[in-house]
Amino acid sequence: MSHAVFRHEAMATYFEITVAGQLEGYARQAAAAAFRELDRLEGELSRFVESSDIARANRLGLGETIAIGDDTLECLIVAASIAQSTKHAFDPAYGSERRAQPADRAPAFTLDPASHSLTSHASRLDLDLGAVGKGFALDRLAAVLAEWGVDAALLNSGGSTALALEQPPSAAGWAVGIGEGDHRVEFLLRRAALSGSGLAVKGAHLVDPRTGRPAARSQRAWAHAPDAAVADALSTAFFVMTDDEVEAFCSAHPGIGAALTGPDLRLALHGTLRPPSGVE
Repeated sequence: MSHAVFRHEAMATYFEITVAGQLEGYARQAAAAAFRELDRLEGELSRFVESSDIARANRLGLGETIAIGDDTLECLIVAASIAQSTKHAFDPAYGSERRAQPADRAPAFTLDPASHSLTSHASRLDLDLGAVGKGFALDRLAAVLAEWGVDAALLNSGGSTALALEQPPSAAGWAVGIGEGDHRVEFLLRRAALSGSGLAVKGAHLVDPRTGRPAARSQRAWAHAPDAAVADALSTAFFVMTDDEVEAFCSAHPGIGAALTGPDLRLALHGTLRPPSGVE
């Protein structure tokens, strides 16, 4: 049985679902249900949709509070967790105008999960979930596919973040590529996500939130994680972090991996992406 591939435009890019082990008609219905969820999420998370939670949050004045939905709250909790663990190498609100200098790490916003509310602590809040929202959406699409009994599938957004469910029949995993030129290698992905960041896609948008200056890295970085939202956010963080910082992060977080392209295009692999001892 061949793989069925379905594509949908959303969040200023494309989303693709590849399904294995299902009749094409059934796979099409499951993908359509997942894409309906995607469109709904875009209405909640996009800062370009005037009625979205994020757009509403960005209109808050200093000290003002709004109620937010489950999806926005969950995505922002993931984003805030990655911001804290990377010491703000990733920050969904780095463009905000804070009362204190960035070095003081004054939060631009706070969340109250009990009341499902967000409070702005910025004179101008600028929330942007572009580096985590697409991964978050992939995780939600996977949940919809699971409800349809689709367990063997590969999902990706814009070719930059991939989320693999179970592997296709007679395969050890879903093959995804990392690296550049002659140093490009295939990695078998299963029940995990892989996300890449680089100047070719985001260009000057990749700013180090800790300094406010463009990232020093000029080659791509990848992050491997159990969830697509985490991999999406971490790939952005890894791009602005130094090689030593990325290696230390992976050592401190056993479920995380990284791949960094050096100036000679050779790959440096860390954490879960590092080959077993004795294997090249």
